[in-house]
Amino acid sequence: MGRAFTKEERDEVQEKLRRTGLKLLAKDGIRNISIRELTKEVGIAQGGFYNFYKDKEEFVLDLFLLRIREKTQIILSEKEKTVDDPRMFIINLLFQNGMHLKENKAFDNAKSGTIEFFMRYRNSSSDPSRLIYKDLLIEMIDFWEANGWKIECDIDAVLDVGTMSGILFSNAGMIDEENFEKIFKTFCESEVDRFFKSEKRKIKRSNKECI
Repeated sequence: MGRAFTKEERDEVQEKLRRTGLKLLAKDGIRNISIRELTKEVGIAQGGFYNFYKDKEEFVLDLFLLRIREKTQIILSEKEKTVDDPRMFIINLLFQNGMHLKENKAFDNAKSGTIEFFMRYRNSSSDPSRLIYKDLLIEMIDFWEANGWKIECDIDAVLDVGTMSGILFSNAGMIDEENFEKIFKTFCESEVDRFFKSEKRKIKRSNKECI
């Protein structure tokens, strides 16, 4: 068992574990990420890892949640950019995120067991990634409505579309690359349109303006 860390050391080492872990996860995938390689790169004893995480699965989940939180923070900090077309924001979020992540080994289901990993959490009412995305969608809808949009959204269905998009891009290797991009874009557009409607409210003009 590795030695105990001070609070300052813990914070510094955990940040190194996370950043190095994200790099290794993208390179090696969920199944093949190595705690030995991780701790060697970070510069701690292998046993020191268990001062931070119960096991590799807990660590990998922490990495995914870290990346999701960072992404949602960026979206919220730039939400003004979405006010012109909420529908396209949702579509592009799914499409561009999927096209990017399909190159990440962690999302290569055949090699990484991505779906099996996430299914252990997806069936829980407290699925942490779903809760983060749900809070994001609620906040974005409130923002759009405050800026003149009428939004009709089945939030749980849109979240399920996100889950389905994950199943598609994690199995992208089964489909010709050029065809996959077309099919995936069509899926994102058609499924978002089933469960998300946005309409710009008309501004009522006063009688004086009409004269």
